[in-house]
Parts: sequence; structure tokens; C-alpha cells
Amino acid sequence: MSFYTALTGLKGAQTDISTTSNNIANVGSNGFKKSRAEFGDIFGSTPLQAKSVGVGTLTKSITQQFSQGNIAASSNSLDMAISGQGFFALQAGGNAQQTVYTRNGAFNVDDTGFIVDSNGQFLLGYPVDDDGAVSDKTLAGANKLQLKSEFGAPQQTSEISMGVNLASDTPVLPADNIFDANDPDTYSANSSVTIFDSAGNPQSATVFYLKTQNATDADPTFKYDTKLIVDGLEITPKLTRAVDPQEASLFIDKFGQQTTVPQNPAYILEGKGFPLYKADDLGAPVESTPAKLVSQGIETLLGEGRSITIVTDPLLFKSTNEYAALTGADQTGTTFWGKDFLLIDIDASGAVSIDIPPGTYNGTQLAAAVEIATKNAFGDDKKILLEDNVDNKFSIDLKITSGDGLSTGLSTAIEVDLHSDSIVTDEPELGMTKATFLSHAQARINDSMNGYIQAASNASTNPTGPGAGVDTTKVTALNADGKLFKKLVGGEISKTDIPKAGVPAASANNLRTSGNDIVTVIQNTGAGTGNAGTDQFTRYVAYSNDSVGVFADKPQVKAYDHLVDASTVGTGVHAAGTTFAGKPYFEVTIASGFPLSPETVRFMQFPAAGKVSDSTQALTATNNWTSLPTDTAQGFGDKDIAVANVTTVGATAGSYRVTLDVDRSVLGFPTFTADNTVQVLAKPSDHIVAYFEDTEGLVEGVDEAFYSNKIVVQEIGASARRTMAQNTTNDTVAALEFGVLSSHNALSTLGFDDASSQLTTNWVDDRDPAIKIGYDETEQRLTFDADNAQLGLGTGLGMNNFTVYSQTLVSGTNGLGIQAYGNNVDVSLSTNDKVIGNSFINDGADVQPQNKRFGMDVYFDTVNSAFEFKSGSTGETLAANSAQGVSANQTMSDISIGRYKLTTSGATDGTDLAAYVAHKIGLGRNQVMGFPRDGEVGYTAATGIVSTPAVATGAEALVDMQNAFTLTTAGDENKFNVVVNGVSAFIELPERNYTGITMATALEARINQMQHPTTGQPVGGVSVTYNGATNNLVFTTGTTGDTSTFKIEGALRFGLQDIPLGIGNTTEIKTPVQATDELGRPLFVSPTGEITTRTDDFADNIVEDFYPLYLDDGELTFNKSGALISPITEVTYDGLPNANITVDFSEATQFAQPFSAQNVGQNGAASGRLTNLEIDNYGNVLAGYSNGENVSLGKIIIANFNNNSGLKQIGNSTFTSTAASGDPELGEAAEDGFGNILSGSLERSNVDITEELVNLITAQRNYQAAAKAMETTTSMTQTIINIRL
Repeated sequence: MSFYTALTGLKGAQTDISTTSNNIANVGSNGFKKSRAEFGDIFGSTPLQAKSVGVGTLTKSITQQFSQGNIAASSNSLDMAISGQGFFALQAGGNAQQTVYTRNGAFNVDDTGFIVDSNGQFLLGYPVDDDGAVSDKTLAGANKLQLKSEFGAPQQTSEISMGVNLASDTPVLPADNIFDANDPDTYSANSSVTIFDSAGNPQSATVFYLKTQNATDADPTFKYDTKLIVDGLEITPKLTRAVDPQEASLFIDKFGQQTTVPQNPAYILEGKGFPLYKADDLGAPVESTPAKLVSQGIETLLGEGRSITIVTDPLLFKSTNEYAALTGADQTGTTFWGKDFLLIDIDASGAVSIDIPPGTYNGTQLAAAVEIATKNAFGDDKKILLEDNVDNKFSIDLKITSGDGLSTGLSTAIEVDLHSDSIVTDEPELGMTKATFLSHAQARINDSMNGYIQAASNASTNPTGPGAGVDTTKVTALNADGKLFKKLVGGEISKTDIPKAGVPAASANNLRTSGNDIVTVIQNTGAGTGNAGTDQFTRYVAYSNDSVGVFADKPQVKAYDHLVDASTVGTGVHAAGTTFAGKPYFEVTIASGFPLSPETVRFMQFPAAGKVSDSTQALTATNNWTSLPTDTAQGFGDKDIAVANVTTVGATAGSYRVTLDVDRSVLGFPTFTADNTVQVLAKPSDHIVAYFEDTEGLVEGVDEAFYSNKIVVQEIGASARRTMAQNTTNDTVAALEFGVLSSHNALSTLGFDDASSQLTTNWVDDRDPAIKIGYDETEQRLTFDADNAQLGLGTGLGMNNFTVYSQTLVSGTNGLGIQAYGNNVDVSLSTNDKVIGNSFINDGADVQPQNKRFGMDVYFDTVNSAFEFKSGSTGETLAANSAQGVSANQTMSDISIGRYKLTTSGATDGTDLAAYVAHKIGLGRNQVMGFPRDGEVGYTAATGIVSTPAVATGAEALVDMQNAFTLTTAGDENKFNVVVNGVSAFIELPERNYTGITMATALEARINQMQHPTTGQPVGGVSVTYNGATNNLVFTTGTTGDTSTFKIEGALRFGLQDIPLGIGNTTEIKTPVQATDELGRPLFVSPTGEITTRTDDFADNIVEDFYPLYLDDGELTFNKSGALISPITEVTYDGLPNANITVDFSEATQFAQPFSAQNVGQNGAASGRLTNLEIDNYGNVLAGYSNGENVSLGKIIIANFNNNSGLKQIGNSTFTSTAASGDPELGEAAEDGFGNILSGSLERSNVDITEELVNLITAQRNYQAAAKAMETTTSMTQTIINIRL
């Protein structure tokens, strides 16, 4: 047996040597996979054998090793290697149609174009669609991959793409440029491409670019005309509809607004004609405009920075140009009447007359004042309406702090009744504007503080009044003793008969030879009993009302302490070389009491008493010191002249020489006669002051003024230190009374008679209030400020604190926000703190009941010295749906300006009914504003579409505002920071229950009460709404346009935290220009689609309002950034035989770079021949052809097996599947579990020659050992045989 056992070993070694030799032999075979011989031992025994010996070895299998072989590069694109797992699938030739698998990627093309291996087996691939996607992944659906030498029939070019960059610095061609394709000076650039006709014949197509426009402010675009030349023939573009990016046809309205959905899109199908409009001829966008009215030029009044004066005092009306115009006098003055200043109508809402506050204005300042007055007149402000016994009264208390820190106030506080009359109004209960209210309230505070210490008069004669005496108890309580003064108010002067030079006319006892007068004022002081110890002084009040000069018709009063007659001798001019050389002098007697320090003197002349009724008496040029220096008399005038010196040196005995501080070296001294005595007023008074009663400057921030037409004489200085014990103080003896007029006229002429005059005892100066009322525009509340210099420590009163409070109410609410008694706080006088009220709203009737208008603008053109008024809103008359965005009828915004006709008293003429004539209202004229204009001069109608307001939309509230909720001060949730058109305020809502609707109403009322604290610009017109569906608040401005803004910041609870700024929009419009022919005639498109200049056949069948939009013929339009904005679609050209061609310019640019053709191509082709083959990593077989076609031939199949070792090798590194290998799993290269395909590469065998040689040596030794075993067995057998023999 051992022989046979050794024999199996010998055979096994032989098999191992054969396997290794085969591996070594195929070391150069592509895709070859080495084999390995696997052996097993042979063992046999019987059940009775306990131990047995094996009987040799047996070859079990020869298995393939499918490890990856090395990959080597190849120059053949059909050589392929699989990097990773998988096999190429091949189909055998002939009738077998067997599918085999290989890693040998050495392929080539047979004579029919199929890709085959060296055995002629076909490479299989998946079929793919036009996009290269696999359509069938089964072996049954697999294709044999075939390369076609030719592909595609000839294709005529129908599309050209021109992706070029046109240099932005290319100059514009001359307007008279004539294009010539052979002359490069006639075009800016060109780009060419080869195209093909229907037979595949090539043609040269060239696009020439002709720059026609650079960007400007009016039209910020660059334009090029294009010319398409094909083999020398110019091809013209067809009429092309403009479309949006979704290629929906565009229409335009009359403003060039584009839409894809016109009012009636069906009309275009109804056989109508229409005017031809092209997209590039719509014009530059401009904003819609409001109506504008420009005044006449007023260079002489306000040009070059000049200023004018506005007055509203009835006593000053005669000084105005308006009065001069009424009387036919010279109208070159610079004073104008501010009442009924202009008559304005906005949008035919009703004419409103506006007033302008008194003051001095340049053109810009006057425009601002008129704008504010106009906005207030057309705004939605309400009056302040006070309810009796609810909010018409408040109290002021002054307090002293004792050593223990406790403050003690007055036993009876000072009560202010706002329903009592004042200089401001005698009907406060009917409601007041805020400005009127503040002035009235301040006047009532002054009256109430003075009235607090006043008592009835004890005198039976002379000017008296209910406040001429004093209440000693209250004077004591205030510590005001020694702080008292008298105030004497004259009666009202008729504004039509205000004394003036020559008025009234000369008659018995009524002769006035000048516009001047002097009234004596008798002042009594002292502390005696009865009249004992009473000191009496005569003071003087000068009244003047000039006929000419800068003070013409402007009455003035001034108080003096001395009045003397000038001497008839001792006048002259100081000689040259003296101290006062050239200065004039005159004499007064020492006995007259003339002061040595008079400061100024003032000359006045009146007829002697015996000459009053002599109408021949008049001041002549030879004796009138008071004539103006420009007169023949060369007088001094009647105004104050500074005094240089008073001395007895050089004077007549018993006289003073008074030297004036003026130069008379040329004019000399006026002559003088005794007919009309020259009276000399000296030393402006240190004891009394005289003024016309008014409220100018009474309340900070209030420009409006009120006038009583009364002259006031009031004690000042040392005379304003009366004590209550003095008879002259408690009015047992009259303290102040008017004496006589130097003109010898009756005292009633100036309201100085006893019956008209009223005397009071005061401790607060009306002109400098001790407690000032104010209004905080930002917080919308009243403030009260006490003057520590008048009330505090060191003043004699010695007050430490003050407070203001309203009465405690059982029902109702204080509408002024003044804290009720018990809730009020004391404020120290030594600080800058104020008594602050709560926010409040005006709850009375509308100030103006007319239709509300907002956003009006008044501007002064400093170049042309003219005013411009704008109506505030944009838009012309439009029917509903006649333009994009106009869903309802739109009325034209309009403006008309004029003025009421005035009477000689400054009032409006009742016969003027404010009739309208061509944007002119009323019969009056405003010279300084340059209105009205005649006809339509200066008027520009509104254009376009109504602009939109600013809208700020709150977020969804955290609280359900459809139901009632409580607003508290917690976290300041009741406070809102609001900014409207640059005007800001802190809105504070009262604590109470609200719903979304009531909260919106409360916010709206307070927002519309906002006003700029400096300029006075009002807000108004803001609407606040609550949206129940979204539970949020929405804020909309009354103004419109891009200058309208709204911002609010409030509590997150109400969705008002971080709300985006709302900005209005001024609608932009264009002015479409209808296309024309070469003769400038407008072009139309007929119902049949023909372009024509004649509309005879369809004149009654032309579309309205909306028109189809077309592209300009071959024109390119770029914006400033170099991007193409037209055309956005392809342009079709007509002219090639039997075909149209479209050009796509969408990739064209105009950058600051040289001209370049970046992406120029076309879609035509000749018949194509295979020019290249590409196989990518994914197994896609892509063939390129000479006609530009790139065709996907298929996708190479990759197969995998569960058991590669079970494959059956059939030669040429090819295998077939077996039951052991399992069915193939088909996939695509680079998928999970499948390797990549490497084109131009080959996988070498995986044989390691070194390893194989080692294996060969090992097998050889095994063979030798088996042979030796056989030899030994044979020898042993022979020995045994020999033994037997």
C-alpha cells in the first residue's frame, strides 16, 4: 500500500507544479486571476480497525484568486480596468448568445463598430435615454455597445447665443452714423459664428454692435443697436412681444407700469388695433407728483436774504402794506398783516384762511411758518374743552418748610378758574386750541395770583377797580408786603381811530399837529393817615404814531421821569477843536428839575393852549425841532437821543447846557420860535413802565399773540415795593391816575379817562410770570414751573416748595391731566424741577371741520425768490381700473391759493365769498407771498398715481385683545415711543381696561396730537386699527410718499416690540413714447397684426388704458452695473430662406473689460462623423461627432457574484456563472459594491512571480520526496521478493 500512497503524493506534487506553472505562464495575461491547488488526505478503515494509516492525498480543487491586479495605463480609450469589484459582461458571438464575464478590459472595435474583446465577444451596456439615464437594468434589455461612425442628419441653425462682453468705455457713435459692415468706424464691436443651412452647408453669421447711448441721470441705461449679417445679407428682427421671466406677455398702462393681466385681457383677441409701444422707449421712471403752485417773484421783499415783519396787533394794521394797498398809499414797506394771511384749498376740500404769528421772517422762515399753519388748518387737531366743576379749575399752593422738615402751605390755595375771561378770550367755555389755551391759562394764572391779594377799592374817585385795594391777611400769608405795585390799565383804543399825525382833523379842541402826545401820570406813595405824609410825583408817558419812516403807523409808548420846556436861547453847535466839537446843545432851566444824568432826551412840540382851535397853527420848517433830519428844517426827530453832557459851563445863568450825542457839524442847529414850545422828555423812568397790553412771548413755544388795544402803566423798581399799610396801597388814596394830554385832547382819545381805566394792586408781573405754564410736546402733558428768583428764599417771600393740583372728583376725569388733590407732589423751588401733569388729549370739537388733508409742503426758492406750494398727495384723475393699481376712481390732487379781501380795520370783507377762478381764491392779495397768480400761471397739475402711506404692522399680541384686558404701569407697558415723519413723542395711556379696538382709538388720538417741540410741525392723520383675525395693531400715516415714516416701540405683550419701520412709497411712473417711422409718424398695430401709420380702418376699434408691449428692434439695454435688462427673451430675425433664426443675448454684459466673446454658439450642424470617444468612471460611453453632437451610446454593465470562486474559467480570463457562483448581480460603476471604470487602463494579472517561484521549488521538493518514497517502497518490495525467492 505504501507504494500507492507515495504515488498519490507524486501525483499531487505534479498537480501543484502544473498549477504554479500555469500561473507563471499567465503572468502577462490581462485580467488573469491566479489559481491555487487545494489537497486533502485519503483515509480508509473498517469498524473493526481501532487504528489505521492514511492511504495518501487527493486533489480537491483548483481555485481562482480574485484579488485586484495592478492597473497599468494605456493609450487606447477602449482599454478599461475595473478598480474595485465587478466583471465586464460580454456576449459570445455566433448562435450561443452566452453571457460571459471578465476582468480583461482589452477591447477594440470590430468592422461593424461593436466593442469586442480579442475573442470577438461583445461588450454589454445598459440602454440610456437622451439625457444619459439608464432605462433598463436587466441582461435581457442589455445592448451590445456600438460606435457609429456617423450621427445625425444636417440641422439648420435656428438659434444663436451671443454671450459677449461689450466694453463699458466704448464711445457712443455719432448721431449721423451710417452703418457699414466693411467700415469698423461705423460700429462698436462685432462677434461671428458659423451657422448651417438645411443642407448642412456652413454660413458666416456676424452680429454688429452700435453703441447709441451712455447712461445719464434722466435715463441711467446704456444702449446698443444690433445688426445681424449672414453671408453679407442683413437679417432684420421681427416685432417681438415683451414678456416677463415666466414668458407671460406684458402690457403697459399709460404710466408705463407693466402687467401680465390687463384690465380686460380678452380685448387683444377681439380684433382691435393698438398704438405700438416698445420696452426701451418707456422713458425714465419719475415719481408721481402733487399739484404745485408757484408764486410771483418777490425779489424786492425777500430776495438776497431780506426779511419782512408780520404783525397781528390791530393797532398796527395801518402800518402794513395791506392797509397801504386799501388806501392807495405807497406799498414799499416791509410790514405785513398776519391775520387771514392766505386762503388755501387742498383737493377741493374747502377753502381755509390761515393766520401767521407775529415776528420777523426771511423767505425760508416764512415758508416754514405758512406750512405749519396750513397743516394745522387742514389737520385733525381738536379743541381743549373744559367741563364746569370737573377740569375748569385748579389750585396753586406755595409752601414754607419749617425746621422739622414739614411744609406749610397757604390757608387758602390760589384757585385758577379757566372758565373766567382773560385778555385771550371771553368765551373759554366754548373750547380753545392748544395755543389759545396755554396763553389763556397763563393769563388766568397771573390774574389769579394777583387777585389772591386784591380787595375792593376804598377810593370814591379816580381810577379804581375790584382789585385796587389789598387783602392784608393774604398779603401776610404770602410774605408779599413790600413787594406790591400798582398797575393802571387804560381803556380800549379804537383800532380804526388810533391817534396819528393829522387824525382826527383840525377842529375846535381837537387839533393834532403831530402823531405824538404826552400824558401825565400822577403817582402817590407814602404811609400817612389820610393824605398826611403822602408823596406825589408826576411821571410822563410819551405816545407816538408816526406818519412816515420805519415807525409809521406803529403806535409806541414809553415812560419818562421828567418833562421840561426847552429854552428859546442858548442853542448851537460846539465849535471845532472843543471836547464836543460838532455836537449840538440847548438849554433848560435849572429850576425845571432837569436831571444831571438824563441818559436820553426826546423832543415833542404841541400848540399852546390858546392856539388849540386855531387851524392855521402848524409846525413849520423853520421852527420844528421834531421834524426828521431829512426835512428842510433838518430837525432832530421825535425819538430818543443820547445825551453826551449836562453842565452849567457856558450856559445862561440859571440854566443847564445839554449836549446831544449826535453830529450836527454840517446841519447846524434848527431854528426855533416861541409859537410852539419844544417839550423835552428826559430820563427813561425808573419808577413806571408803559406798554401796550398783549401776550407776545407770554408762553414759551406759543407764537400766537392776543391784544387788548389798551395802554398799561405799571410801577417798577423802587416804586414796586409798596406795603399794605400805606393808604396809597390800600387805595384809600389813589396811587396812580392819568392827568392830561399835552395835545390838549381828551384823555379818552387814548383810553386814559377815569371811566375806562382800571387800577389794581399786584405782586406778580404779568410780563414775567412767577409761575409759568408750559406744554411738553414729547410727553403730551402740562408743566408748571415756579421762578425761585421771585418766590424762593432771599426774595422776601421765602417760599420753599410749590404744588399744583385739581379738585378731587366724585365722578368724571380731569381732562388736563393735572393731579387731583392728594395725589399731587410738592416741588422744590431751589431746583429746576417742575410740576408735571399726566398725559392728556384734546377732546373738544375739531379745530377745522373741513375735510382733512396732510403732507402739504411750502418751500421758498432762494434762487428765484418765489414760494412753492405742494398739495401733499400725488395723482391725477383716473377712472377705476384704468391703470395698474387703481382699483377705484382717483380724483386729482389740487391746490388753490388766494386771500380774503380785507377792510381798513384788518377784518375780512363780508362781500368776499372766496370764489374760485383758475386756482385763485378770494378777492384779496398777499403781496409778500406773491399770490394769487393770474390764470394758470405758476400752476403745475398733479401727475401719476396716489402715493402710499407708511404702514407699521405690529406682531401678534400675546394677550387676546378681542376681549377686555387691563393696561397697567407694570414694566411701563402703558408707554409707547412713537416717531412719525421725524416727530417723536412718548405716548402714555391711562391705566384702565381696554380691548384691541379701544386701545387703537386711544393710541390714535394721542399720536395725532403729536407736534415737533421746536418747529411746531404737527403730525395728524395717523390711523390705528386693530385686526381681530391676526390679533395685532396696524399703524398708517396720513401722509403719503417715501418721506412718510412710522415707528413705534411698545410692550411685547401687545406685539409692539422691535416692529419694523414703516416707510411710504411715492409711486414711480413713466411716460411711454409711441414708436414712430422714419418720418416721425406714430405707429400702430392693426387688428390684422400689420404695423401701420394709418388708423382709418380701425379708428373706432383701438384698445384703451392697457397696451401690448414690444421689444425695440434689436436694441440691447444695460443698466449701470453692466447687466442686460432688455431683451430678456430671444429675438427672432426674419430673412433667411425658409427659416427664422433667434438670437439669445441673455448672457451679454457690459463691464469695464475689453470686448470678448465669452459664450457664442448656435444649434445648427452638418452631418457628423465620430471624432472622439470618452468613457467616464461611471461607465458612460460618450461619442463626439464633427457636427458638434455628443451622444451617449450606453452605460457599461458591471456584474458581481456572491461567490467569485464558483465561476467557471473558460479561457482568455473569461468566466461563466455556475450554481456555485450564483446568478450575477448587475449594477453600475461607482455604485456601492461596484468598482469604478478606468478608461485608458488595463488590469494586469494578479500573479506574484516571486511567490510562484517559491511555490514551484516547494512543489518540486514535494515531488522528489514522493518519488523517494516510491523508490524506497520498491526497494523494500524487491527485498521481500528476494527473501521469498
